[in-house]
Formats: sequence, C-alpha cells, structure tokens
Amino acid sequence: MPRKTKVKANKSKVKKETILDKIRKFFMKFKVAKPKTTSQIMRMFFKDYNEQNSIMQLDENHYSICFEYQDISFAKANYDEQENIFLKWVEYLHSFNYNDHIQVVCAGRPVKTDDYKKDYVYDEEKFEGNEKKIANEFNTLIETTLGNKEEILKETRLIAITTKAESLKEAQDTFMQYQLRTEEKFKELKSKIRRVSVDERLKTLYNLFHTELLEDDTKTEIVELAKNHNLSVYDVLAPKDEVVLKEKNYINIGDKKFVRVLYVARLPKSITPRFYNRITTIENCNIITTLNITPTDPAKVIKMVNKKISGMKTERLEKIKKANKNNYSYEAVKDEKLEDAIRDAQNLRDALQKKKQKLFTNNVLICIQADSLEELDKTTKMIKSIGNEHLITIYNLDWQQLEGIQNCLPFGWNSLQIQRSLTSESTATNVPFNTKDLMHPNSIYHGINLVSKNPVFCDRKKLLNGNGCVLATSGAGKSFSIKVIIEQVLLRYPQDEVIVIDPQRRICTINKCF
Repeated sequence: MPRKTKVKANKSKVKKETILDKIRKFFMKFKVAKPKTTSQIMRMFFKDYNEQNSIMQLDENHYSICFEYQDISFAKANYDEQENIFLKWVEYLHSFNYNDHIQVVCAGRPVKTDDYKKDYVYDEEKFEGNEKKIANEFNTLIETTLGNKEEILKETRLIAITTKAESLKEAQDTFMQYQLRTEEKFKELKSKIRRVSVDERLKTLYNLFHTELLEDDTKTEIVELAKNHNLSVYDVLAPKDEVVLKEKNYINIGDKKFVRVLYVARLPKSITPRFYNRITTIENCNIITTLNITPTDPAKVIKMVNKKISGMKTERLEKIKKANKNNYSYEAVKDEKLEDAIRDAQNLRDALQKKKQKLFTNNVLICIQADSLEELDKTTKMIKSIGNEHLITIYNLDWQQLEGIQNCLPFGWNSLQIQRSLTSESTATNVPFNTKDLMHPNSIYHGINLVSKNPVFCDRKKLLNGNGCVLATSGAGKSFSIKVIIEQVLLRYPQDEVIVIDPQRRICTINKCF
C-alpha cells in the first residue's frame, strides 16, 4: 500500500510540472509580460508609423488610420432626421469587412485655458474709452463662461480604422478607398472629416501619461523632438513620473494623475442613443468614451447560428421525449429559458438572411482621468449612476487597466476579450453624433449650447445662411439680446455698418454708447 501511494504522488508531481511547463511556454510564445519601464509601456501602443501617410503600424500585419469628424445636430433633430442619420450610419458600418475594426472615440482634448481664451476674448488694447470698458465687460462674461481652471477640455470626435495587410503599401491603398468612402458618407450626413496626423495621435498618448500638457504648436511635435535630440519616439513619449500598475482598478501616475477604465457589461433588451449622448456630454470631467466595433464573417455567423439552433432543438426534443415517457405534457414543464434562446437565435437568423443585417462584436469603454483618487471615485460613481438610469451595468476593468487604455485611445486596438455580439441596428444605436457646436475664433458670443453645455461663438459670415431671428415670450429680453449682439458686432467688426429699423422705437441708438 505505501508503494502504491508513493507512485501516485510521483505521477501527480510529474503531471503538475507538465502543466507549469505549458503555462511557461504559453507566456513565452505570446510574450505576455508586464512592462518594467515607461518606455516599454509606450511600445504597447504601436510598433511603427508612417508620418507622410499618417498610418500607424500596430503589430506585424495590422495598420490603422484616424479621422476627425465634425459633430452634427442629432439629439434635438426631429424623428425623420434622426432616422435618416441612423440609417446612413448603419450603411457606413456595412461598408467594412471582417478584417477591419472601427473605433469611435469621443474625448475632451485638454488645452491650456489661457491659450484657449485668446481665440475668443477681445483685445482690449485696441480700444479706448467706452469701447474698452464694454470690451472688458464682454471679456469678463466670456471668461466666466469658459471657467477659471488651468486646463479646458476641447471636445474631439475621432474614427480610427484598423485593417489587416501584408505591407504598408497594401494598407495605404485600402485606407485611400476608406477615406473616399468616409468622406462621401459624412458629406451626406452634412459633416466634414479630416485625416489626423501621426503626431496628433501621439499627443493624446503623451497627454494621458503626463501630468503636464504638451503645448499644441509646431515647436513641440513629438516626432521632431525625437529627431532633434537623437532619441526614439518611445523615449519622448515616456512619462517622467512613475507609472504605478499595482492597483486593481486604476493607474497612478506620480501621485498627480489617476486613470481608470470602465466597461459596459450588460445592456437592456431595448436601448436608445440617450446613454451615449449623456456620457459624452458630462461637464467638467476628463472622459474618453470609445466604441470598439468589429464586423464578423457573415457566412461563418449564419453557419454558427444554424448549428446552435439545431443543437437547441435537439435538446428540446430530448425533453419532450422524457416528458412523454413519464406521462406528462411538455407544455406543463416547458423550459422557458431554452424556448427564449431558440426564439432569439431564429430572430437573429432572420435578421441576417432576410433583413440584410450584419453581426458585429462590440464593447464600450470609458476612460476617466482625474487629479485625485477622490475625484476619480466621484466621477466613476456618477457614470455608473447614469448607466443605472438607462438599465445599463458598468464595471471597473479589473487588472486590465493598461490594456483598457490601449483599447481606448485612437490607435485602433481591439485586444480585450470583453465582447458582445450585436446586429447592425443594435450596434448603430450608439449613434456617435450629438449636437453641432459653433466655435468660430474671433467671433460673437451668443450664450450656451443647452445640449453640449459648450459656449456658442458664431461668425454668421462663415455659415451657409447667415440670417437669424430671436424668438421668445413677451418680456423675456429679446430687445436686450439684440443690443448685446449689435455691441459685439461694432466691437468685433468695426468696418461693418449696423442699421436698426424699429417702428416702435424700443431700441436706443447704439452708436451713442461708443
């Protein structure tokens, strides 16, 4: 008996060593290792880049390109306009094949408040007397609206497209087709796009891992800095502060910056665009909201669905046979969960075959940046509360924070295993449009956009139709509003003439104020 016990122990020891060996081989094969330096962290985001074509190489055979698009008025549009925008967005998603990945990013790009204000405030040194006094009053109003924080978040909406290619030349040809297709589709949506440079994408990475912003001018281009100082781009991007990765659900950068990535875990049966619009318009919070959308192979999906339906029907048949054998009706003990699964699978097959829909794998990631852990927890709680209002469950991305950031930033990664399969219509429900902001530099201040909460600076000369009207109830301040606009016109465009026609003589002569 003792010998047999000893033999068994030896066998279990051999088996344990074999499993450990397999684990070691797995990690060596895929090089799954925790980065030890900040430069190694930067290497996780891209392998190489082509500055001339604005293309970034992610790994051996995946390349990505990025476009910035102009937001359009969706939230306050009527039902027919919303439906039209929704259907055009579905068509755009259908234009990609299963070797591609679409990443839609809505982020607040941090900008120094003093630099941001220069484009909108009045230069008081150009004025004298009453004009200077009025210009100072308007500047006080504008500065109060923009806030007194050191940094201001300028909303940026991006689409990063990743494709699989054997070479840079092949990827370049593919991206040229996608650019023409994207320009055409967004023109139909009355939006404009532009190709984002490599340096702009690198700045988003730099600003996330640094506590001090990289100034947005030609002297601080990352690629040029690397060349001038004979350094690699990764060394320039690497933060000076320590990046602490030991925490479960956030990353600490030099005790000055805290970053956390959340993901949408559960969705209700019926969803609307309201959740996405709420998340992307939260005030005074540095948030990056990312939709990762990957098309699947239609032939493989239909084959898989048919196989799943056959398996479930076989399971149901076995339960019917068991019920008949025991002399009771299957209807009395029907497996509701199994019946619902069969019904959902059949509806999915009908959507794919008859309604010409496609199947996409999706995930929604939310990256929060804060100056303190308390502020980070407060913002996290607020986002989860918004999710609960829409019956959406949001969790922290535990022990995968660095990979979460990799999948959030507009580089085109989609390596997280947290995926959900949705049809075209369900995927397109998170329409990446909210409201069009008017932020023309050196123009007239009109107030606050009630949807986006951003100030409205409009130069009507730059609009397709520069006409306007003021509508409000009696006594709401229409005349006062017109006076404020006229004062700004005379300050901003002194060469223009203002003609006031007022049959009831409710508006005083503005020129007397100057």
